Amino acid sequence: MDINDKAPEFTLPDENGKDVSLKDLRGKTVVLFFYPKADTPG
Repeated sequence: MDINDKAPEFTLPDENGKDVSLKDLRGKTVVLFFYPKADTPG
């Protein structure tokens, strides 16, 4: 992905185990943070 690309649709569990879809957040401010796999350099 490049800066300003649209994120693909996805659904993930929240901290309570409830599924949250990106489409459910449409119209709200959303910040996605991607980080390297744990314990890898970078």
